[in-house]
Amino acid sequence: MAKTQFGIFSLSQMPDLSRVVESFDEDLGFFELAEELGYDKVWIAEHLFSTYGLVTSTQVYAAAIAQRTKRLRIGMAVCAVPFNHPLRTASDFALVDVLSHGRLDFGVGRAYQPHEFIGLGVPMDKSREMLAEGLDIILQAWTCEKISYRGEFWTIPEPVEVLPKPVQKPHPPIYQATISPESFEQAARTGVHLQMASPFTYRTYRERWMDELEKNCRHFDVVCRELGRDPARTQRMLLLPFFVHEDARRAREIYKSHVEWFYAKVTANQLAGAPQVGEVKGYELTMREGKKTRELGYLSFDKLHEYGACIADDPATCVAKLKEMKRRFGITEFVLWFNIGGIAKAHAEAAMRLAAEKVLPFV
Repeated sequence: MAKTQFGIFSLSQMPDLSRVVESFDEDLGFFELAEELGYDKVWIAEHLFSTYGLVTSTQVYAAAIAQRTKRLRIGMAVCAVPFNHPLRTASDFALVDVLSHGRLDFGVGRAYQPHEFIGLGVPMDKSREMLAEGLDIILQAWTCEKISYRGEFWTIPEPVEVLPKPVQKPHPPIYQATISPESFEQAARTGVHLQMASPFTYRTYRERWMDELEKNCRHFDVVCRELGRDPARTQRMLLLPFFVHEDARRAREIYKSHVEWFYAKVTANQLAGAPQVGEVKGYELTMREGKKTRELGYLSFDKLHEYGACIADDPATCVAKLKEMKRRFGITEFVLWFNIGGIAKAHAEAAMRLAAEKVLPFV
């Protein structure tokens, strides 16, 4: 069995807007430290109009990371495909692959925060179709000499040559964000890698999130086999809010308020757009269940920790929890989120070092 990979994740969350410059410097320092400690990858995300995450463009940030690191792969979790013209996206990320000497992992999603769609004037109820069409254009732009296209959302009337082409051939690895059964089915049919995240799956399924994720992974396997594709060739990454300390009680004390800050921001952003969009086609499950999760009190740190949606424990307990998830979901890469919700740099770095020493080698 291949060695489990480990990445780190950052949403670049900055509750204190007076420290934006310093906070980005710290963020980039986390990535340099991750490379030094032997982590395999860094994953970043893009968001707009909120301290929930200040990276407004994953391609801009990825280019900066490419210049600060030499070995780490650079993953998108995710590039929100509906928010930009696919030819711009294809061109920008091909350039990132060039600047990083072929270290790009291209994660795509359709976005989920109503206030972002409202702000950009993009129809949220068309996001699934926009993702599929946009990704089709991106892949053609990367693999064909020239591309013309007539779609529902984007038209390229005359053949254009998209340059540069990516370093990786035929193109960088493609990951798709997966929560609902439909997204797992789409990923199997498209032939992409799985990008899973406990915060999203837990908000949808609460105490059943692991059972539902296991069920969806098994369904993915079945669809792959029906299509003549070996599901074992698929990378499966799982993002987890994660913190480790020699004293488990102290781990929870340090991490708790920062995890709860993150979930409070998720809630505020969902509520901000809700009066204007209501329940959106294609998001019925996550919106309806997310509302229940919030109202039933499942976003408290104690509940999140109880049901394994975030890990804050001593090294041995962390190893046991990760090994169980690896067994159940076939995880090939764990993506650990140390620096959630503006946690102090010293705490995040200490946990990264301890994990590298006493957790990663034993999973």
